[in-house]
Amino acid sequence: MGLVSSDRFLPAGYVLLILDSMRSLGLPESERAGMLIGIGISEEQLHDPSARVGLEEVNQLLIMALAHVDAYRLIETVGANMKLSSHGDTGFAVMTARNVREALDIAQRFISLRVNFVSLRLEVSDDTAHLFVDDTLHLHPLREALLLILAHGFYTMGRMATGQKLFARVDLNIHQPPGFESLASAGAGLIRFDQPFNRMSFSSAYLDYPLLMADPVAMRMTLERCEQELAMLGRERSFLGRVRHLLENSGQDFPDAETLATQLNLSSRTLKRQLAQHHTSYSELLEETLRRRAVMLLEDHRLSLETISEKLGYSDPGNFTRAFKRWTGMSPRAYRQNRT
Repeated sequence: MGLVSSDRFLPAGYVLLILDSMRSLGLPESERAGMLIGIGISEEQLHDPSARVGLEEVNQLLIMALAHVDAYRLIETVGANMKLSSHGDTGFAVMTARNVREALDIAQRFISLRVNFVSLRLEVSDDTAHLFVDDTLHLHPLREALLLILAHGFYTMGRMATGQKLFARVDLNIHQPPGFESLASAGAGLIRFDQPFNRMSFSSAYLDYPLLMADPVAMRMTLERCEQELAMLGRERSFLGRVRHLLENSGQDFPDAETLATQLNLSSRTLKRQLAQHHTSYSELLEETLRRRAVMLLEDHRLSLETISEKLGYSDPGNFTRAFKRWTGMSPRAYRQNRT
């Protein structure tokens, strides 16, 4: 049965959005109904606001859909049809925020109410803001599709919320899918594949853009509901989010696994088990943190490679170079030159 009550899922409303996009692309009703039968779900069940669909079933549905519709057109259509109201109370709270900065703060805090395998993190460096998207999804083609839909959807929702045309550079750590060779902007700005991480980079001036539907009273009421739901689910901050937060804010001296477990009030064995349940490990998260920090530092051309190596905790620049080549397939110097 595809409907689930917990674990890894997508809200049924997102699945309906995919199905509606298939319809607009001309997929016959009989084909859509057959796909739902194939994953053990009826369309009536999907209209339950609290229904959730397991990721394995969504992935199977997507595989069947891509046998009938063009991948680029489907992803573009889903992204274009995505509205802030598609995201329940979280989306409504975002929509009624005062400005983009407050909206992104809300999205970071409450995204786990909608998808429990994705976290958001906003970092501002000089005049550029970076919105990182971290995920623990290992299903294909679902992962590629969701990241591309997010790229389109963030642009569409940002334009609707502010009334302004926004431009962002999108970096995705997926291979360029077949048929996407001509994808240069597609509304969201420049999209680059095979990057070290997933992020959207845009002018930090956007953060002060006011939202058209700003409503402090409505936002406060909706946030109270979101807070209650978070408390009820017992995850004010997702487990992976807390781990990443500790690693990101550790300076140059990263905690080892045992120290990290102590900071989380866990035993080392429990930390390892819980990370495995999230399909990751301490070493993977540490490398993810190092990789992200390295790229951010390399974008500051005032810093020498030796200085960057020291800031990342490498006593030998050669060790940093070897690690960076393992992460990205190129040396730090080549990576920096390719970004000039």
